[in-house]
Amino acid sequence: MSKYINRLLGILIIVVVCLFSIGYSVLNRELNITGELNYRPVGDVRITNLSATNLNGAMINYADFSKNEIKLGYTTTSPVDVTYKVEVTNYLDVPMGILKIENLPNNAVIGGYTLGTKLSNSDNFLKLGEAKTFTITFKSIAGINSYLLKFDFEPVYKITYDGFSTTNGFKTEILKGDDYLQNFGSSPPKALYINMGGSRVIDYTYSGGTLSFKSI
Repeated sequence: MSKYINRLLGILIIVVVCLFSIGYSVLNRELNITGELNYRPVGDVRITNLSATNLNGAMINYADFSKNEIKLGYTTTSPVDVTYKVEVTNYLDVPMGILKIENLPNNAVIGGYTLGTKLSNSDNFLKLGEAKTFTITFKSIAGINSYLLKFDFEPVYKITYDGFSTTNGFKTEILKGDDYLQNFGSSPPKALYINMGGSRVIDYTYSGGTLSFKSI
């Protein structure tokens, strides 16, 4: 009986030693992963704050915002101007602008910013993490006023011209998706070359000295 136990203990010891050896080998082995890893940083341009700056007696029902939308609701007892301040932050290290604001009333007035231009607090575009604030004033009616505004953020393309003796007065920047019409006068160049930051151009026409195209 003792010989059997001794033999069993010997086998058990050998198994344990082997397991420890295998475990140590695995822990000390260099792990190699082959293949390609694509990393895309998270970044965008978004609305980061919304506040009322001039209510003129209006009562706020709600004021919400998301990445590119604003939802407003307020009640007035008489026709008044109501102004909200909007903050937009750029989390991309490229120039961006607001091409359009869907559902924006025709009589609304934007202060401190011009649609179709780059978002900027100075001559340069907003750098990574910088914010731009501007106002929107609504011409309200007596009663309940509600708005759902959707912001179309687009990159800014820089336009350069070749074959011109002068480019004074020519547009040098355009937002993606915007239209551009340029008349070159009575003496247009024989050849025209326009580079828009590597973006291709569609709906291109050049006739009678007038250039018209839409960027995509």
